[in-house]
Amino acid sequence: MHQDLPPSPQFLNESSAAKYLGVSVKSLQRWRFERRGPSYSKVGGKIVRYSIDDLNQFFEELSERVNI
Repeated sequence: MHQDLPPSPQFLNESSAAKYLGVSVKSLQRWRFERRGPSYSKVGGKIVRYSIDDLNQFFEELSERVNI
């Protein structure tokens, strides 16, 4: 790994995940409630985290549905 580059986070908080996907935090919250958004994990029962891999997969699946 290159010494000058900071490590990239494996998981993003709600705000960072929303920015990553280009949606609002409210959209992510609504999708969680409706069980139709990207996969997520809860830490300590309250703190929501999104895996970058899961966000990428969700975005690819969403793009495929739109381009059909």
